[in-house]
Amino acid sequence: MVNGVHKNTPHQYQPVEGLLDIIAEKSEIIRILRNNKANLTRKLATKATATDDLKKLVMAAAHSGVDRVDALMRVGLKNGMSARAMLGLVGKAATNLYKPKGFTAEELARSVLLLKVAGPRAVEILQRSTGAPSLSTTRRVALSCPFQVSAGVPTKEEICENVSNTLGHGKRWALTEELKGSAPDPFADVSGYVLMFDEIKTEGRLRWDDRTNKIVGVAREDAAKVSLEFSAMEELDRICDAVIKGDVRLATEATVAAIGLLTGNSRTYGAYPVMVSGTCKTEPAEPHAKLIQTVIDACHSATEPTPGRLYCLASDGEARRGAALAKLTQKRPLSPSSRIHKYLETLRLLDLLIGDDDVTCDKDYKHIFKRLRNLLLRAMGIMVFGTHITTEVLGWHLRSEGVSPNKVKNLLNPNDKQDVVLAYNLLKAIWELPEAREGAHPAFAATRRHIRVLGRLFYHLVSPYLAIDFSLRDQLYHLSAAAHLLTCLYLHPSGGNKFCPRVLYADIQIMIKNVYFCIAKAKCDRLSGNFYIIHLGTDRLETSFGLCRSMIGNDSNVDLVQFGHRVANIMEANHIYRAYPDWDHTPRRLTLPPLQDKTELSAKADHVNPASWRGDVNVGNVSLATPW
Repeated sequence: MVNGVHKNTPHQYQPVEGLLDIIAEKSEIIRILRNNKANLTRKLATKATATDDLKKLVMAAAHSGVDRVDALMRVGLKNGMSARAMLGLVGKAATNLYKPKGFTAEELARSVLLLKVAGPRAVEILQRSTGAPSLSTTRRVALSCPFQVSAGVPTKEEICENVSNTLGHGKRWALTEELKGSAPDPFADVSGYVLMFDEIKTEGRLRWDDRTNKIVGVAREDAAKVSLEFSAMEELDRICDAVIKGDVRLATEATVAAIGLLTGNSRTYGAYPVMVSGTCKTEPAEPHAKLIQTVIDACHSATEPTPGRLYCLASDGEARRGAALAKLTQKRPLSPSSRIHKYLETLRLLDLLIGDDDVTCDKDYKHIFKRLRNLLLRAMGIMVFGTHITTEVLGWHLRSEGVSPNKVKNLLNPNDKQDVVLAYNLLKAIWELPEAREGAHPAFAATRRHIRVLGRLFYHLVSPYLAIDFSLRDQLYHLSAAAHLLTCLYLHPSGGNKFCPRVLYADIQIMIKNVYFCIAKAKCDRLSGNFYIIHLGTDRLETSFGLCRSMIGNDSNVDLVQFGHRVANIMEANHIYRAYPDWDHTPRRLTLPPLQDKTELSAKADHVNPASWRGDVNVGNVSLATPW
């Protein structure tokens, strides 16, 4: 009773003062609940209005026909705008009163790629039809590096400048911060590089290069006969007179040298052109070797350091360059003091001739595949352990296993000798031939056995480059098997040139030897790194050539000055393709599909690259002696 009556006491026992307090408390609770209901009603009305605005915004975005609605939404969200305010922006955009100007890295990259590949007119069409970045914006964000085309015989200074420009451009390339990698140096995981050499067809045309003030277009074989410095019209008249008389020849092809980095980083493993020089294809091996040595010296002394060491000099099967490369890469036996000697000294029968700094020669594996197909198609056929195999014999055996006559005719078509896919399909069809059925004629069965031996050679040569489940050990094992089997076939009494030309035999052995040497160098330079043998050869340079041809159309060739201008475009297009690989489609004639599960052909993947390789290619997990 001291503290009064509790409020939960029945009302008949409450005093008047207690009843008044209870009534006041209940009245306050009722007032608060009424206010909460009113506030909730107002909030729901506001939310309903916002929901209606969002629905209107969705409908407007879907049916207004406004380009780049996503960019408009990004601008609204960035500025904290409401749905009604963004709806107003959509209305203005629909009447061309407003255009969002913010562009993503992907949109900028798409416009830059179109500018480099298709030209400014295509960028303007894209901008007017989809609201993409304008031509001026695209040119402002696009990066380009100057490239110097050699008017005469390339000098070390010219090549050094190109090396510094192209490698510096590749290291710094990024349209926006979004495209920059997390690593400060994209070349950090590079163990070494390949110098690739090849020719591309050009128009025989004289041009004035405003950067060097020289007349470009004379073949370097005849460049010393005239003055290429443009000081007066008389100089040009003398050159034209010499061309008309036949004393000076125009360049009909361009010799291109490019650096190919040995790395799995998709941003950096493209081709970096460092030299373009016109030629008429009459240069002897000795001066050509001096030209290659000049490129090597320039790569070593450029102001922009070349990442890693030079592993090999890669080329196709061109005979003149083959003789020049032999002079540079077969100078002396491998020294016991060399760091790679301990990895290679136990490999019996392996050719240990090397050049300066243990450099070796390499042959492009895709060219090897094409030459193997052409070998099968030659009129005299080939001899395999005394069995004469011709195209008629191959066609007979393929048809006997259910291959349609039309497909056999296509596989053995002698008119298309440059199609890599066709070469691969023929080699694959041969190695998939089963043993002859029981009861087959003895001569047929004997021929089938020798064709299958040939098929095993093809499988051992091709699978290391296409079987994406192969480890580095598997690749070395198959290449070793190919080298030894090829030696047996070539040295057989009925072999020799009757089996294959000596040059083809030597090129295959050079290619296999180079793989072993390059892996030995990688073990010395980056023991924990990966090594992709698909980066050897000149495939990356061939891809750049294809991109150059697509820039100018399939029915025309560039001249030397035009090609020099397009080198920067090629490099930037390659960078964008590697940043957005889904945009790229490799030319059909250069595409080799991977072998999955070591035997089955994948129809989904269209190109073999480091990203698609699933096998263990860590050089620290393989010993060269075991697979050999």
